[in-house]
Amino acid sequence: MTNAWIDQGFIAFDTETTGIDVSLERIVTAAAVTFIGGEPLDAQSWLLAVDVEIPEAASAVHGVTTEMSRASGVDQRAGLAAMRSHLVDSGLPIVCFKSDFDIPIFDANLVRCGLEPLPPNLAVCAFVIDKQFNKYVRGKAQRRLQPTAARYGIELSDDDWHGAEADAIAAGRIFLAELAAYSDIAAMSGVELSRAVESWREEQDREFREWLARQPPR
Repeated sequence: MTNAWIDQGFIAFDTETTGIDVSLERIVTAAAVTFIGGEPLDAQSWLLAVDVEIPEAASAVHGVTTEMSRASGVDQRAGLAAMRSHLVDSGLPIVCFKSDFDIPIFDANLVRCGLEPLPPNLAVCAFVIDKQFNKYVRGKAQRRLQPTAARYGIELSDDDWHGAEADAIAAGRIFLAELAAYSDIAAMSGVELSRAVESWREEQDREFREWLARQPPR
């Protein structure tokens, strides 16, 4: 690994939520796993007491029911403030598997509770990097977290998936595998890579829209 900031550390971040609408849904659990020297050395997790019902479909994914959230979770505002402080005060880049979900929903939850959103150019997205440098992945749903990890030789048991901490660790390991595989990103600083990821995401979204426009009507 050639880039000093990677060895100095980054935080892999993941959220589990009440749904997929980033402007409306609540964060139920979140995890921030600090990687230093390529290894996950510290993990912080939060369970929040949400103010809405958690749908059964969401509970089936992350295992937290409304009753569990309200009985054992911390106050939403206090928990979100603690998450933000942990991420920002560390001074480390943030790595997500889908930063276009985890960061906007985190920011929306922060703002809803009267807190400041995250500063810009902190997040790096392993999903976007994979799409940029590994363009021709065949098979349905092969871009999801678990099959992506498998493509990079990362082995986790079935019991390890769908919790925020386990998914954050998987995202961090995928990112490290991408750094080893793609020399172009290894030379970038954290801010440079964050900006590049946003540019690549816009390009990927544009190419997808163009592809949709070329499809014959059904």
